[in-house]
Amino acid sequence: MMKKWLGILFVCGVLSALAVTVKCTEDGEQKEFQESERNGCRQNREGGKGTEMRREKQDKRESAIRIPTVKEVSDNPYIYRYNHDLGRAKGLLSKDCLNDRYLRLQAVYRANLDAYLREVLDIETLDEELRNSRLGFVSHKSGKQNLYERGSAMGLEFIYLRNNLYIEYLDEEQLCLLERRQETGKHPVTDEIKAMVTETFREIIRVRDPRDWEDRSSFLYPEVQGQKPMIPNHALVLGIANDMEYDASGRLAPDAFRREKYEFLDRIKKEKEREYSRITGVKVYILIE
Repeated sequence: MMKKWLGILFVCGVLSALAVTVKCTEDGEQKEFQESERNGCRQNREGGKGTEMRREKQDKRESAIRIPTVKEVSDNPYIYRYNHDLGRAKGLLSKDCLNDRYLRLQAVYRANLDAYLREVLDIETLDEELRNSRLGFVSHKSGKQNLYERGSAMGLEFIYLRNNLYIEYLDEEQLCLLERRQETGKHPVTDEIKAMVTETFREIIRVRDPRDWEDRSSFLYPEVQGQKPMIPNHALVLGIANDMEYDASGRLAPDAFRREKYEFLDRIKKEKEREYSRITGVKVYILIE
């Protein structure tokens, strides 16, 4: 009888021990799972923070559009073509001069117009062709770049938008759209702004006569490689940089490919003016500068 009770007690003890072991194992697994879950959340949060930091760095890098100084623009021969009455009414001029607000919003508009043109035209491919040509085309060094090259957001070596942009012809809502984006400090190009630019750029690029704001005649561009081209004042104008190299005495350096370069650029100019005019629905001119 005693042996029987001892056997029963032994079995109960084993079962209790097993139960405790199972419970400890379950608790341990639960604890381990909870800790793993917490670690996972922590990793996700840390990963999220890392992603946000990377995104912020990217935004800062991409938002670095160049805004010209008031002096740079004042020295530009187009300055008298601005509509000062409209500019003053919309807070874009100070003491009859373009102010910082005008130049900031103009830079955002230009970045979006540049982005649109890169999307619809093959200017990136053309720029690459110029860079890799056996003819050895030379772009302008930073010290020789004009106002439009310096302010370009296209990111290309040779090609840039040559038009001045008269943003005083935008309405208040459109100006506010540009300003809100500029104040975020983020990348200036958005689908919303680009859509607005696509609809408005034909009026914003138009060079008007201060004596007749509805004038649609031709405009005499500043001298370009020995010429002063007459271009319709409503045309979209692109520039292609073609620098000349000089020797130590200041004379034009010998260039075995000079004639071929001129022939190539002349052909490209004619072909692309027709092609780009058809694509954009506006007359396109290309200046070789």
